[in-house]
Amino acid sequence: MQLDVYLRVEFADYSLGKSTLRRHLHAHPAYAGILRLRSGKKSKLRDLVEASHPHEGWQLDGKGPFPVRFVDGTRVEVKVLTVLDDHSRAALAAVVAKAEDIEAAVTVTSKAIAKWGLAERFQFDRGSAFDSHAFRGGLAALGVHRNYVKARSPEWEGKVEAYHRSLDRWFVKELKEQQVVDLEHLQQLLEAMLELVYNRHRHRVTGAPPERRLAGRISSRRVSQNDLERAFFVETRATSDKKTGEVRLPTGSFRVPSAAFAGQRSRFRYHPTHGGRAVLVARDGREIELQPFTTRPLSSVRTHVERRGTGQLQKLVDLWQGKERPNAQPGFGLPEVFTVLGELLGRSVPNSEHEAHAVVAFYRKHGPLARDELLAACARSKAGLGSGRALKTYLADLERQIGADGGTPMSDSEEEQP
Repeated sequence: MQLDVYLRVEFADYSLGKSTLRRHLHAHPAYAGILRLRSGKKSKLRDLVEASHPHEGWQLDGKGPFPVRFVDGTRVEVKVLTVLDDHSRAALAAVVAKAEDIEAAVTVTSKAIAKWGLAERFQFDRGSAFDSHAFRGGLAALGVHRNYVKARSPEWEGKVEAYHRSLDRWFVKELKEQQVVDLEHLQQLLEAMLELVYNRHRHRVTGAPPERRLAGRISSRRVSQNDLERAFFVETRATSDKKTGEVRLPTGSFRVPSAAFAGQRSRFRYHPTHGGRAVLVARDGREIELQPFTTRPLSSVRTHVERRGTGQLQKLVDLWQGKERPNAQPGFGLPEVFTVLGELLGRSVPNSEHEAHAVVAFYRKHGPLARDELLAACARSKAGLGSGRALKTYLADLERQIGADGGTPMSDSEEEQP
């Protein structure tokens, strides 16, 4: 007991036992008041405050985290963030999120504003996401007043706390018997429950369903989607890559608009939701929209095609250049040639060391080979010779076709550009 330690430090001759000290404390008239102060509960009666019309005041809070298991066995912890109208108790917007962060707070608030307009006041607790400069600054830019709320005072948000009890009863507990595919499906389940169950039930305090009390009324203060996004922009400074122009912001990678900005440390503004908009702030104050930075697939790289023609001059070029350096088609080499020959013979190739040496010798002499031309040549060999011939017979016929076509009917030099 901490008090026992303090008394022994203060008084050298202190000798009371801990149980005796505890008994005296419990008997003291002031001990009941100490217990009330320790619990944090206020003995003073509080007033009930309520908005006089829809969208005069909104409340925002998160429920959770609580576990959800998907049908594939994945288990995640999620939260539900909801914007509640103070007057009607209607759930104006709700989102499922993995964390109560700035992205989730901006997402659910923007969703409510886009559909219902702007509230005059907003009330939420002192959570780090809600109390962040980006979120508070966005609301201030939109002209929404933030009601003062004391930390660790849940009674200030009694309406949203009552809503959370309904959410727990009608949604969280029902999920235990519900198959959930993924987060998108979970969001659909949440919105359906709010629309068809919560907003239509008779509220005990107001005496009417939230949907009827709201009556579809929209706030007189409206804002465009563009201005809504810009209100929550966060400013930062970052340096873009001097070769690619890529700049990495907290919400993703973007490309600066031109080489003139590449490699420079510049000012950027971005929306805090993942994959949201981002702009570069030029020195003259102009905002230049940025595009997401994407990497090209390797298959999009153009294949080099050697320029060749027939005639005596081409022979001079071949002699002048020397031996041509081989270059295979992507993903088509000796392993695939074995497969093609196996399909031609109707069995596995090679089935002996001798066949393996024969195919390798053929490939070294005439390869690399182009896929389409080799398949066409094999089809002609099968049509001319029939089935059931030996491997060396088909290889000889393929060599004949190569010689009849000038020695390069199956070379990748004939490949067309993609």
